[in-house]
Amino acid sequence: MEKEYELVIQEAEFLNDAKGVFDGTILCMEFFVAKSKAAYDAQTDEPMLQRKDRRRVNELVDKELKAFQKRLEDEPDVRPLRQLDNLFQVLEEGIGGLFSPEDEIEFANLGIEGFIQVHNNPEILGRHSDVLLDKVMRSMEDEM
Repeated sequence: MEKEYELVIQEAEFLNDAKGVFDGTILCMEFFVAKSKAAYDAQTDEPMLQRKDRRRVNELVDKELKAFQKRLEDEPDVRPLRQLDNLFQVLEEGIGGLFSPEDEIEFANLGIEGFIQVHNNPEILGRHSDVLLDKVMRSMEDEM
């Protein structure tokens, strides 16, 4: 029997930087998590990573966001979007390496809320197209 997965979205807010370029920007990460390994929000029943997995992701993201902020301050001649691109490359590699197949967590997407997606893994997204379709259908039902 094939495992069922949940689409889990985890967000992190950028730290305030010296120039205020990215203040309030939300970094969004999407994962597919086996239903048996997912946690659920008590109020909304939305799927999320388990506490230990959220902590692993948050520690990596916090470390990289602090380094990003320092680079923005230390390298004022480098365009902020170039710095952002470098951050995404580091996060893509780092988050992608956090989980093994035994964790039953697959990193699928990284981007800025409502703006851009910089990492889309077509293989993972294709494998979980049924989960994505279900999420879209539920979203449409909620709007009606």
